[in-house]
Amino acid sequence: MSNNDVSKNSSDELHETQVISSPTYLKPGECLLGRFEIEAMCGQGQYGCVYRAYDKQLDIHIAIKVLNQSISQQSDAIAKFKQELLHLRQLSHPTILRVHEYYHWQNLHFITMDWIDGQSLEEASLTFQSREELISFVSQLLEALVFVEQANVVHRDIKPANIMLDKKGRQYISDFGLSVLEGSADVGDIEGTVHYAPPEYLQFGAVNSTTDLYAVGVVLYQLCSGELPFAGQSLDEVLTAKQLNKAKCHVKHKQLAFIAPFINKLIHSQVNARFKNATEAQTAFLKQIKEKPNNIKKQSMLMAFVVVIGLFIMAAVLLSMPNDTPQQPEKEYIAVAVLPLQSSDDSIAQGLAEYINYQLHELGNLRVVEQGRLSQLLSQLGITMPLDEQKLALVADLLNVSYLIAPQLYPSGSEQRDIKFNVYQLEGHTLQKNTLLTSDFNQSNWQQSVSSFTEHFSQQLQLSTEVKALQVDPQPAGELFIVKSLLQKGEFEKAQSSLSQFLTKHPNSGLGWFLQGELLLATQQFFEAENAYNQALKFAEDKTYTAIFASARLNDLASKAEQAQAGYAALVKAFPYDVELKIVLAEFYFLTEQHQKMETLLLEVVKLDPYHPNAWFMLGRAAFLQGQYQKAVDEYFVKALVTAKKSKNAYQEGEALNAFGVVYNQLGEIDLAFDYYRQALALRENIDDIAGMATTMGNLSSLHLAKAQYTEAERYLKQSISLYEQLGDQEGLSHTFNELGVLEEEQALYQKALEYYQLGLDIRMTLGNQMLQGESMNNIGFMYFMLLNKKHALVYWRQAEQLYQGIQYPLGIIHVRQNLGQIELAQGNWRNAYHLFNNTLADAKQLNSMFEQWVSRSYLSKLTFLQGNFANSITELIAIYEQAKSLQDIRAMSEFGLWLVDWSYQLGDITGAASTIASLKQDIAYKGNREYVSRLAFYSELITGEMITQQQMSEPMSKDYSQGAIYIAKLIYAAREALRQQQDISAYLAALGNVDFTLYQYAYLEYLELLAVQQFMQQQWPDFQATLKQADILLRKMGGYWRSFQFDRLRVQFAYHNEQAPSSLKAKINSELNTLLANLPKNRKAEFLNYQSYFQLDDSLQDLAGYE
Repeated sequence: MSNNDVSKNSSDELHETQVISSPTYLKPGECLLGRFEIEAMCGQGQYGCVYRAYDKQLDIHIAIKVLNQSISQQSDAIAKFKQELLHLRQLSHPTILRVHEYYHWQNLHFITMDWIDGQSLEEASLTFQSREELISFVSQLLEALVFVEQANVVHRDIKPANIMLDKKGRQYISDFGLSVLEGSADVGDIEGTVHYAPPEYLQFGAVNSTTDLYAVGVVLYQLCSGELPFAGQSLDEVLTAKQLNKAKCHVKHKQLAFIAPFINKLIHSQVNARFKNATEAQTAFLKQIKEKPNNIKKQSMLMAFVVVIGLFIMAAVLLSMPNDTPQQPEKEYIAVAVLPLQSSDDSIAQGLAEYINYQLHELGNLRVVEQGRLSQLLSQLGITMPLDEQKLALVADLLNVSYLIAPQLYPSGSEQRDIKFNVYQLEGHTLQKNTLLTSDFNQSNWQQSVSSFTEHFSQQLQLSTEVKALQVDPQPAGELFIVKSLLQKGEFEKAQSSLSQFLTKHPNSGLGWFLQGELLLATQQFFEAENAYNQALKFAEDKTYTAIFASARLNDLASKAEQAQAGYAALVKAFPYDVELKIVLAEFYFLTEQHQKMETLLLEVVKLDPYHPNAWFMLGRAAFLQGQYQKAVDEYFVKALVTAKKSKNAYQEGEALNAFGVVYNQLGEIDLAFDYYRQALALRENIDDIAGMATTMGNLSSLHLAKAQYTEAERYLKQSISLYEQLGDQEGLSHTFNELGVLEEEQALYQKALEYYQLGLDIRMTLGNQMLQGESMNNIGFMYFMLLNKKHALVYWRQAEQLYQGIQYPLGIIHVRQNLGQIELAQGNWRNAYHLFNNTLADAKQLNSMFEQWVSRSYLSKLTFLQGNFANSITELIAIYEQAKSLQDIRAMSEFGLWLVDWSYQLGDITGAASTIASLKQDIAYKGNREYVSRLAFYSELITGEMITQQQMSEPMSKDYSQGAIYIAKLIYAAREALRQQQDISAYLAALGNVDFTLYQYAYLEYLELLAVQQFMQQQWPDFQATLKQADILLRKMGGYWRSFQFDRLRVQFAYHNEQAPSSLKAKINSELNTLLANLPKNRKAEFLNYQSYFQLDDSLQDLAGYE
């Protein structure tokens, strides 16, 4: 808000400056997303309401914050709401209210948070009776602010209403809805509560490291004195009172008097008169409370003496200190960055900085920032040389260095120039400048000046000069550092031109050939790179940086993973503070699927360089590939996004937003995934990031696929193919072919899907990425299963499982084993299927992967249904179906909905089947694939009594698992209906006799049931006996099938034929039927028995069940 905006409202009453639009209240009992049941409204703020709710899925109480509907229609308000989540999720601390997720459901925008059983500080009317109570309260508050400060977050609205107290008196800061990343936001609007905001914020919207401390001071003043420090009826009056700074804290109780000076400093009108930050405030407070109250007067009496003595001591120290001596920080290493020389010749400027870096690498306990890292940061920030103090401090902070070396040229005569080496030391928020060396500058031999400087620098900082296990190359030519700077900037043609000239003059330079190899590797000329690295190894001295690095590269190119890893690890060990070497090894771990090692190493990187442009993203990827999805978001990707914003790195910001989409898609949060992907795509289009655009388009296509929006999915995929071809990106093309396979599979076009999957695998086999190979093989195996080729399916699935086990990729292993579970189920090996689905469910729960849980739960419920536990299986499937509906997952809704229809038919619940069909019809008709349309049409025909025609019976069965299942079901239902009408079923049995039942074993059991009925009616006793034996073998293999009572009915007739007493069989049937009836609602039992009585015997199911 500008000054004009403030003055415009200056005559308004304070309560009129913060208008809260009327919200739509949620009622107790309402259920959001089928998961969060509202219990009570607990409070209302500027943006909306907070409710206590019960999370049915996690079985816990949570808090839900819902935006007012009027505000939720404003895009800026929604952006703030999402921002609250992003910022809070990086804050994990016992005194900060933890936020779980953001949701957009129907017209509601809300986040879920931890539920605190207590009340706000405002509601509690807290007062302090003792020094100890106050110390405990302030200590908790300051501890939270220090933590928040370290995360570069400012709350901006600390007040009693946003400080929660639980029943044990523990403190929690809530409502970071107004927080902005310090230094990364354009702060213009005045938000928060006027009485608790500092004057510079009210007047100019300025946010700084004292903003929250000021608010804490006002809260403490209010608690200790019982009143606000600055009164006023309008914004102008309050602002004036704050600027006059006349308020002095007068506490109610004498034992609290010690806190008054601390509070007065917190709420001072001038920023410079306050504590600089939360850390300083906490240090001062801790120091103050350690002092015994009865020593205060004695200390004040000694103050004059201390000051005098202090002057003498200070003088002595100043006289004894060497001039311009940088102070060594108290840590195990010193971090330094070298700024480029200010020169009209950019190559010389950058080359000299590279050479200084090289010389500094020889020194011990020194971290030297790579020039590429520094150049990238300056470019992203839009900063050009020379840098003023503010920019120097910013660069030092973002590089996490204590020293900046700034070489500077200046004229010393008509044609002569001198070089001055300035060293800036960052201490807290201040910079100290020292000129360490001035010497003549000879453009043709500037290496001598650099060597002198590094010697002085080493002596001044008392750096270790111990000999390292690996040495950098002795006396390299200065031209090579110009080449290296060109390489880092991606100017490959210039770099190649310079290198060619250099190698012509110096054909025996190991470092020259190594840089040639790096250039060829960067341009994907792998064979030529291998030759260059061989030359480097030939000419480099043993046990040098170049020799070891070239050897590691050669082993890497030759796929000798162990030797390559040993080489990279040796470099990292020899240069423990070289961040970029650690990144090289981390990338190697990624390519060799060693994700735990990758994560461990990258944690070392972010400890050294917290704002590294790639490290946090790579950490998120490592966690994701280990199945730690929540960790990937909460601990890593959110920091990648924050780092990208702070460094103004739009490419990394797009990558982080895309990563959020990937994780939320995996967690089943489809709306969130859509949102982040769209943000990522818009940003990537804006900066013309072609590779990023292609990636995000592929991801969006998969989401459209889940919603059966095939046209949109195909549009994105075709666009991404064009982009990947433009880039020559084979891996990207393989991803797109894989997604096109998924698109065809979703539409039940399995042969076309198989072709796309095979195209993707062909590319992936040349890339050598085992995880991608595993994905393609798993997909190809499933297509062969759907095309009824069991042998090929198993071959590909076993290969995929081995690949996933080799790289320890848990999600891939789950996918393969779920597919193996389906084939075991289809073959009638129900015990094996149960173990596979039960184990994958446990694994999916551990990974918190919702879709994988759905698959395993649904198939376990199917097994439960097949074995006759109707109540539990139907209840479970309905729950999964409702979850799919709440997420608008068309594929899952269709699949599970059609299962419910089928189960209703099997149990004789025609009304229930018709009802589910009606609810599915619109979605399947307009969005369903060919398979779902066919299955729905079949069940609809059953309702209307339409049966399979003679022409359809004479057609060969489709080589398609789903279409084959429909064909078999049509024949079985038609044969049962014919028997119900006492008609001949020979034609149906003849058609079923031609079916290969290998992958339809429980349908085969239903065929055997019909065949046995026909044989009994025709008195074909030997055939009848053989059929019953076949059924016995299959039932034992399955471990129990609820329709087995029908075979027992037929065995009763066989016992009569053999003149045997069937009483034991009848008792068994009675037990089986009553167990089944106990799993049905009372009003469904009679229709179940009637529906199963489709063939006539001299018994009745009602009699056998003892049911009236």
